Amino acid sequence: MSSSNNFNCWRHLYYATVLLLLAAASWISEAFIIVAPAATTKNNMMRSSSLRPTAATKITSFPLFATPDNTNDDKSNESTTTTKNKLTHADITWKLRPPENTSKLARLKTKFGANALRLYSKLKGKTLPPVLCPKGGRAMLEAYYREPAGLLKRRRMIGRFGFTTSRGPSNNEIDTTIRQVYNINPPPLSATIAAIIYMYVEPPYRHRDVGSLALTVISAIQSVQAVDFTVLVAAGDERLVEWYEKNRYVRAPLLQEVMGSAGGEFGVTMIAPVGVREGFFEECDLKWW
Repeated sequence: MSSSNNFNCWRHLYYATVLLLLAAASWISEAFIIVAPAATTKNNMMRSSSLRPTAATKITSFPLFATPDNTNDDKSNESTTTTKNKLTHADITWKLRPPENTSKLARLKTKFGANALRLYSKLKGKTLPPVLCPKGGRAMLEAYYREPAGLLKRRRMIGRFGFTTSRGPSNNEIDTTIRQVYNINPPPLSATIAAIIYMYVEPPYRHRDVGSLALTVISAIQSVQAVDFTVLVAAGDERLVEWYEKNRYVRAPLLQEVMGSAGGEFGVTMIAPVGVREGFFEECDLKWW
């Protein structure tokens, strides 16, 4: 009799778990964009027009990128920075978060969906994508670091970076820029575009490559989202523009008006191809939600 009761107990627990996972699945479908990973290279940078984003995922207009947080960490005094002071991905924990001004309820929903998806994948023996992005088109990346002498201290946030995660549409100016800069002739309006909205690093940690590392993480995340290129407006002096150039970005004068900075009043518009090298997510400690 006892064995029968135990069996029924486990059976009810199993059914309850299944129902919970089914409920979580509906949350997940509402909370996340699940896109098959695809690394970008010069040979396959332009995906076929059949992979063009749907109307539901297109970004119909870019936000204004000249924000007060467009502050970079490596744009000056590079000669005073030694290799010893440079940070690497081994030093930093990256956390992908919902964008600013997201309600607590929405954050809890996203976190619950992420944990339910992890549990479901573990029970089913399936492999998750290396990163999942929320629906809504934007996310925030946070950088956490703990000083070597502070083993008993918690990691502190040393930087935050805002960017888009949905595959935005191309236009004639972007297509022309791609042809001129990268010698690629994509099918009309087939390139998918994302953007970096702001970058901010705490003053004590500037000039230590945090900004450069963040760019590689953002590029990897956007690559998983099947994005081809990232655009931004470098709002600052010429040294900031040169810093972005050292990080594979090039000037895109044809995009000044598209990005809301027609006369350069908000900065210099720049563009870079998106990509992720093999094994990157094994080297990078990236936590999502």
